[in-house]
Amino acid sequence: MNNPETQTKTETAKKPKNFKKVKYGSMSIAVMVLVIVLVVILNLIAGYASKRAPLKIDLTADNRYELSDESIDFLRNKLDKDVEVIITCPKAEFEELSASAEFFYLYNYGIKLDCPYDMIPVLLEKYEMYANQGKGKLSVRYVDLDKDPKAVQKYKESFGGEIEAQSIILSCGDRVRVIDTAAVSNMIAPDTSNQTNINLIFAGESTITSEIMNVTDANPVRVAFASAFNGQAIYTQNYSDAAPALRDRLLVKNGYICTDIDIAKDELSVDKYDMVVIPMPSNDFDETTIKKLSDFLYNGGNYGKNMLFIADTLASDFPNISEFLAEWNLAVSTGTVLQDEESYMGNNTFALQAKVPENDFTANVPKNSLYLVAPTAQEVQILSRNVDGFTEPVIQTSGSAVNFDMKTEKAVGEKGVKNIAAIATKRTQISNFEYSDSNVMVLGCGLMTRSDVIVQSNLYSNASTLLSILNTMTGRETDSVIIPEKTLQAATIAPTANQDKTIKIVVIFVIPAVIAVIGLAVLLRRRNR
Repeated sequence: MNNPETQTKTETAKKPKNFKKVKYGSMSIAVMVLVIVLVVILNLIAGYASKRAPLKIDLTADNRYELSDESIDFLRNKLDKDVEVIITCPKAEFEELSASAEFFYLYNYGIKLDCPYDMIPVLLEKYEMYANQGKGKLSVRYVDLDKDPKAVQKYKESFGGEIEAQSIILSCGDRVRVIDTAAVSNMIAPDTSNQTNINLIFAGESTITSEIMNVTDANPVRVAFASAFNGQAIYTQNYSDAAPALRDRLLVKNGYICTDIDIAKDELSVDKYDMVVIPMPSNDFDETTIKKLSDFLYNGGNYGKNMLFIADTLASDFPNISEFLAEWNLAVSTGTVLQDEESYMGNNTFALQAKVPENDFTANVPKNSLYLVAPTAQEVQILSRNVDGFTEPVIQTSGSAVNFDMKTEKAVGEKGVKNIAAIATKRTQISNFEYSDSNVMVLGCGLMTRSDVIVQSNLYSNASTLLSILNTMTGRETDSVIIPEKTLQAATIAPTANQDKTIKIVVIFVIPAVIAVIGLAVLLRRRNR
C-alpha cells in the first residue's frame, strides 16, 4: 500500500521534469520554425534582388558572364518598348553546342578550346534583369520545337519565313526578328586578326543587343543594294568580301532592311526604298541608269532620299558616273591612292589611319582610341559650294597625306589634309519651318568595309564610325551602338550551367531541408529524455 505522502513527493518531482521537456521541446520547435522561415525569407529576398541587380559574381578573366556598359545603358535608359525573346530549344542544348564545337577544334586542329555557348542563357538573364529596371520590359522563355512545333507559328507568320531549332526570336508588337541557327553558332568564332594562334571571340552580345534595337525600330531604313549591273556582279573579286560585309555585317545587322537589285534592270522605287547603295562599281553606268539614280534622289522635287557611293580604287575614269557626282559637287581622284607619312601603320593592308572632322554628320560618332583604317584609299574632292545645299567632309587623313600615282609611282600634288569621304546635300523647303534633304555620300575606300575590319570592333572603329554617319545622314533616330566582341581567355573560374543549377538546388531546397531534419531530430531526442 502506497504511502500518500511518498506519492505526493513523487508527483511533485515529475512535474519539473515534464515541464522542462515541454519547455525545451517548444524552444526547439520555435528555433526550427524561425530558422526555416528565415531561410525562406532570405531566398525570397535574394530572388527579388536578383531581378534588380546581379547577385552572381563573375570570376572569369574575360568577364564573359557580364554585359558591356553600352548594352546596360541601352536596356536601362533607352529601351522603352516591351520585347519578347523566345529561344527555340531547351537550355541544355547550349551545353551540347559547346561540346560539339570543342570536339570540332580538337579533331580538326588538335587544340583544346573552351567554347562556352552556355554564356548565352546566362547573358539573356542579364538582358531581362537590366531591361526590367527601365521603361521597357524584356521577357525570355524557351520552347522545345520537338515537343511543341506550333509554339512559334505566330512568329513565322510575322517573320515570313521558317524558324529552326536553336534560333532566337525577338518580337516587339507586330515586328519580328530572328537570329537563325547559323548566326547563333557564329556567336563564338575564331579571331581572324590573330594569324599565329587560334583564339576565339564572342560576338553574341553585339548580335543580341543590335537585334533588340532593330526589332524596336518602327521606321527602319529600306535600302536598295545594287549588287549587280546588267546581270553581272557590280564589283570585282577584289571586293567579294567587302561588299557583302557592308551589306550583312554593317547594314543588315544594324537594322537596315537591304534588298539586292540589278541597278540597270530593276526599278528604283521612291515608295519602296529610302536609300540606294552603289558598292565599288567596276564599269561606268549608262545614261538610263544615271537618270534612274537622279530621279530617285530628286524624288519629284520632294527629295528625302539618300545614296552611298563607294569607289573602286583600281577602276578607270567613268565619264557618266563622274558627271553625275559632279552635279553633287563631288569627284573621286581616279588613278591615285593616298599615302600619309604621319598615319602610316607599317603594313600594306592598313597603310592609312583616318580621322573624323567635326560637323553635323559626325557629331554622334563615338569618341575612342580605336584605329579608323582606310586601306588603299582615294581622295574624294569637294568641287565647289552647292547653290541649293552644302557639302561636308566626314572622313579625312592627317596633314601629311599626298596622292600617289600608281602608274608612275610618284607623288602627285601637294601634301595636306585629304578627304576620304564626303557628303553632299541638296535641300528643298516643304513648309514654312520644314525642309527636306537628299544626301549623297561618296566613300573613296571600298576596303574600309572588309569583314575582318568590320567584325573586329574591339580593334577598329570602322563599323561604329560608318554606322553613325549613315544613321545621321538617313535621319535614323533609333540608337545604334557597336558592342565590342569579347576575346575568350582559356583560364576561367566559373561554374558551368549544370553546376549553377546544382548550387541553386542546394541553396533553395537542400539546406532548408537539412536544417528541418536536424531540428526535428533535436526535438525528438529531447522528448525522449
